[in-house]
Amino acid sequence: MGEMTPSMVAETLYKIQQLDTEIASTKAQIEKLPEKHHLKEAGEERKSAESAVSLLERELGELRLKQHKLDGELEILSGKIAKEEEKLLSGKITNPKELSAIQDEIIFLRKKRDEMETEDLIMLDEIDALRDKVKKEKEKLVAAEESERLAKENYQKELAELQDKIAELERERDELKEQLGDTELVKTYEKLLEEKGGLAVVKMEGGRNCGGCRIEFTRTQIDRFQHEEGIFRCEYCRRILVK
Repeated sequence: MGEMTPSMVAETLYKIQQLDTEIASTKAQIEKLPEKHHLKEAGEERKSAESAVSLLERELGELRLKQHKLDGELEILSGKIAKEEEKLLSGKITNPKELSAIQDEIIFLRKKRDEMETEDLIMLDEIDALRDKVKKEKEKLVAAEESERLAKENYQKELAELQDKIAELERERDELKEQLGDTELVKTYEKLLEEKGGLAVVKMEGGRNCGGCRIEFTRTQIDRFQHEEGIFRCEYCRRILVK
């Protein structure tokens, strides 16, 4: 401790305590940073948008495949109609019954084609509507990604500032600890800091109460604390007392 008086030692311990308190407070700020910058909400919004886009794109893909298959069936059906019409108009078939059957088949196939073309048009409208939905959801996704990016950027910036602050506070605290040296008092302080919820050194409140446990001291204890030199500790909570 060098030539430090007991009161100087106590005051140094109190400064160390103040620095440790600020370090703990800053660390608590870091723990709350994600909530402050709404990182969780931003991430959930982005995931929700991704899910919506993925679901709609899958639905769109399935509908396109179905429509493509229907187009293929329509092409085959149109080919059948053309062959039947060709047979009907070829003049090679003269049997009235056979000609009537061909005509009936053509009518049936044309009706079926009309129904399929109507279905095809409905599908095309559904595809267009889904494309619009996908476009809108992708716009939402881009906005959500940008929101999350900005939230992370602000978080990382503030996190770095707080980490730098902690590093500076720890440097100041360690320098003060070096002034006291590797003593039992420092070890006692560190043990109390852990046991007493981060508050190891306190000042007398109102000249009569412990700043830690708030217990009121007796007149004898107060007189001793005010007039004697040394490192004092609360008889109740055992915290180090500073004048």
